[in-house]
Amino acid sequence: MRKRSAPGARRPGWRSGPGRRRTGGEVLFGDQVGIRSDQVTGRTWGVKGTAPVVRRTGNRFSVNAMSAISTRGRMHFVIFTESFDAKVMCRFLARSTGHFDHKIHLIADRHSAHRSKTVRAWLAKHKEEIELHFLPSY
Repeated sequence: MRKRSAPGARRPGWRSGPGRRRTGGEVLFGDQVGIRSDQVTGRTWGVKGTAPVVRRTGNRFSVNAMSAISTRGRMHFVIFTESFDAKVMCRFLARSTGHFDHKIHLIADRHSAHRSKTVRAWLAKHKEEIELHFLPSY
């Protein structure tokens, strides 16, 4: 004879977590970052009475990334050298939706590229795959 579960008890294998239970989707937290090859130097030392000189090479470069991490620790990102705009955001959204077979809930800040007409139009075409949520203003 099988033992019955108490009413309201969790079923074995029932997955809980933000977004999973109610919507069947996955929650991602996204943000963009810029990285430069030259270090931002703070204090240094020098001979008393002369200005200190910090030697650097002239070969500097920068790279940018848009990334998102899920509540389960999965990381999704796109790396680019141009400035962050709506076109890059749409490319990131397209890549992210291709990695999942269920709906994504992306939580992001209120960057102008996230709120642009281009991104809103892209999201309207893909509303079954992804939904964008904004953090509250500061």
